[in-house]
Amino acid sequence: MAKIRLQRGKYEKSVKELYDDFQLENKVKNLSEMTIRFYEQNLIHFLRYLEGIGISNVGEIEKKIVDRFILFLKKKELKATTINTYMRATRAFLYFAMREDYLRQFEISLIKAEKEQKEPYSDDDIKKLIQKPNIRECGFVEHRNWVMVNYLLETGNRLNTVLNVKVEDIDLENGMVVLNTTKNRKAQYNPISEYIVKVLTEYIRTYKFQKRDFLFINEIGEQMTRNSMQHTIPRYNKRRGVEKTSIHAFRHTFAKHYITSGGDAFKLQRLLGHATLDVTFNYVNLYAKDLKEGFEQHSILANYSSNPRMNRGRRG
Repeated sequence: MAKIRLQRGKYEKSVKELYDDFQLENKVKNLSEMTIRFYEQNLIHFLRYLEGIGISNVGEIEKKIVDRFILFLKKKELKATTINTYMRATRAFLYFAMREDYLRQFEISLIKAEKEQKEPYSDDDIKKLIQKPNIRECGFVEHRNWVMVNYLLETGNRLNTVLNVKVEDIDLENGMVVLNTTKNRKAQYNPISEYIVKVLTEYIRTYKFQKRDFLFINEIGEQMTRNSMQHTIPRYNKRRGVEKTSIHAFRHTFAKHYITSGGDAFKLQRLLGHATLDVTFNYVNLYAKDLKEGFEQHSILANYSSNPRMNRGRRG
């Protein structure tokens, strides 16, 4: 008798069941909580769309369904970058379904989106933000917020990294900070300036922080959350007369200043924790115009030709 090869039925797995399998694998692969939350928050749009058009089984999903989902998002007049965020999560989910043989292979592409201008804080903004409050008169929250803004400008660290820095991670004597919570999950050793060392030393001593304490805590001594920091920074900025409230803009500001002050792209890659130079070079290209400013004074040929001594012997 010939052997019968069992195959998975086309409608064997529900979308809900596959989603649970997908997130289970992500946890087994030890992906970060942020990545797992990214899928949770952004896949919901595709899952709701499938529910809305009556699709509950994975095998019913075809390329045209994905294309219609993109058109559905476009009709909602969402930004291209937002649509691509939803699509990155959707693509990862559907490629997982393909690998598990619940779905036939087809390619999923992101839509064309122009890169948004990364607007850093202006020089005037920075002056307002780092104006030191009267430490003897201000409360803990104002002092902490000032230190936090100084730290963000000085390091360019990501939000999640900043929230997880502990007092013991900071080597005040040697001017170094150990970043244990990074995007690539590898410990990162970054230098910090003498200025921020003084700021942190005063802050740590004033409130008698212990080594195991998180550097940025709330009024009852607990680690600050993403949500609390995302509310704190905008309030702080507006009170200082700064309209821009983006936390990530501190990172852009750090990158711009580093590049335009003559910093090396390879070192910047390490400081920002980029896995490759591709993202780093985006900053270099973005601020190329700023690099041009004042270049004449550093140009060998410009200085050579403008020096009167070099012009001697020229024929009229």
